[in-house]
Amino acid sequence: MSAAAVAAAPIYPAETPDVDHIPSSDEASVASQAASVDDGDAAEGVDADEFSVASGSSIDDDGNARGGSVVSSSGDSASSASDDGGDHPDPYDETALPDYACRYCGVHDPATVARCVETRRWFCNGSGVKGGGGVGSHLVHHLVRGRCSQVQLHPGSPLGDTVLECYNCGGKNCFMLGFVPAKADSVVVLLCRVCVETVPALKDMDWELAEWHPLIQDRKFLPWLVKEPSDKLQLRARDTTLAQLNKLEELWKDEPDARFSDLNRPDVVEEEMAPTLLQYEDGYHYQNVLAPLVKLEADYDKGIKESLTDEGVGVRWDKSLTGRNVGTFVFRREAAESRIMVGDELRLRLGDGASFLHGRPWEGVGYVKDIIDGEVELEMRSAGVPDGISEGYVVECIWKSTSYDRMQNALKTFAIDDTSVSGFIYHKLMGHIVEEQP
Repeated sequence: MSAAAVAAAPIYPAETPDVDHIPSSDEASVASQAASVDDGDAAEGVDADEFSVASGSSIDDDGNARGGSVVSSSGDSASSASDDGGDHPDPYDETALPDYACRYCGVHDPATVARCVETRRWFCNGSGVKGGGGVGSHLVHHLVRGRCSQVQLHPGSPLGDTVLECYNCGGKNCFMLGFVPAKADSVVVLLCRVCVETVPALKDMDWELAEWHPLIQDRKFLPWLVKEPSDKLQLRARDTTLAQLNKLEELWKDEPDARFSDLNRPDVVEEEMAPTLLQYEDGYHYQNVLAPLVKLEADYDKGIKESLTDEGVGVRWDKSLTGRNVGTFVFRREAAESRIMVGDELRLRLGDGASFLHGRPWEGVGYVKDIIDGEVELEMRSAGVPDGISEGYVVECIWKSTSYDRMQNALKTFAIDDTSVSGFIYHKLMGHIVEEQP
């Protein structure tokens, strides 16, 4: 395989998933060669005095990188400095920490952190949660809770500021990505699970497809990709609990710039909800316990729906059998698509650029008529649509409180009207012991 083909893909050290070693600056040497030369020529041009790792380059067993653009490798030296000495800012003083510090615990070793592309926040590959409880790394925890899937490495890491993506299709879902080793060269290539299983042409690329391994194992990224913070770094980091991490994720939905210290604000501290019981005194007691829980669920559902705004969407306009305008589009955000159901109301409007082309702003409301292979068919209520514009739309979800209003009304009726249900059902809901009716 030529160096040109190798340099075009995200290719990383050919090591098994359980290997913790990353070539240090003393071990690595880089050949800055033209991408047109072959592997043999590139190997001959290695300069042992240079020690940097190229983003998207191939790295052999000796730590030598070939091809690709050369990026300064300060990751290992920074890691050593962080572990062995130097100034250590207070992890609770977030203003003193660098921008790339983990938003959960404050760890800021470039080799141990990576950025979520969607939220642009940095997280480390360590767990560092009191009590443990099988929690994965902070980076994976955020990706799962935030329904994100794209990761970018730190520029100072051994592999540079690479955005993890599939070599074949360019897919960036890190939960679908894995690596396969090449048969002839000591390199590995990132491929998604779908391409490995469905693209026959990859079998001719001289890669060991049967040796595919995911990048995330045991709810952590592989250590040769993103190092796990050392015990010293984790001892210096902020003490966190799983409840604090989850609360911070919820706070980010309303305040994207919130910090860990904001969890102690009086307006953020949540009132404790009364627990559900096995038995209740009467209908009023039942309502007082259940009604706040229904409101809490309604607020959560509203926040989720309103956060699913998607911009830069392309729309294809057609006519339904009844003559209504139907806009067909695909959500750019996977999280939005997964939460949209047939019958939901959506608002479609032109973005700033599209409004300029159209000559005036426009928006319309419709309901989801069907979802076929990820394409959403939205039947519009209004007659006039900008069918001459096909790009630059903004899709917003409209939240309706109908189902939650019905729950609250039912609880209120149940509390004040003794005849709303039969006596048998009433005492059953109260948890009282009643004789079974024949």
